[in-house]
Amino acid sequence: MAIWGTAHFGPIGKPSQQALECQSVRELIIAQEVEGKAAWTQYRKLVDEYLSLAVDSQERIPLVENMASAVIVVLGHDLTIYKELEKFPKCVLRSKREQIPSLVEETQAAINFLSGSTAIDGTYFDPKAGSWNATYYEEFLTAQDFLIGTSKEPSGTADL
Repeated sequence: MAIWGTAHFGPIGKPSQQALECQSVRELIIAQEVEGKAAWTQYRKLVDEYLSLAVDSQERIPLVENMASAVIVVLGHDLTIYKELEKFPKCVLRSKREQIPSLVEETQAAINFLSGSTAIDGTYFDPKAGSWNATYYEEFLTAQDFLIGTSKEPSGTADL
C-alpha cells in the first residue's frame, strides 16, 4: 500500500507526476466532451429532420451534407480524446487500454470517409445520394469511463 500511495500521491501527500498527468487527461476529456456533445446534439437534430423527409425529397441532400459535417466535428473531438488516452496509457483502465488504438484508427477512418478522402469497401461517401444511416452515432458515451478512478467497473490494483 505504501508503494501504491507514493505512486498516486507522491511523497508527503503531494500528487505524483502520474496523478497530475491523469488529472490533465481528465480535464482534456471533459473539455472535449462538452464541445463534442454540443455538436452531437446538433447532429442528432439534423438526423431527426432527415427522418421526417420523404425518401425522394431533394431536401435530403443538404441535410446529409450538414449531418456529415456535424459528425466530423464530433469525431474530431473523439479523436483528440483517443489520441490523448493513447499518449497516457497509465491513466487508462488496463481492461480498456487495448481498445484505444482501434478507436483512433476507426475514428480517423470515419473522418476520412465522411470528408471524401478515403473509400470504404471501394465506395466514397457521396452526400448527393441523399442517404444516411440514421442509427450512426445514436448515443453519446463518455470517455471518462476509460480512466482509472472514474469507471463504474470495480477498480483495484489490477487496473493500475
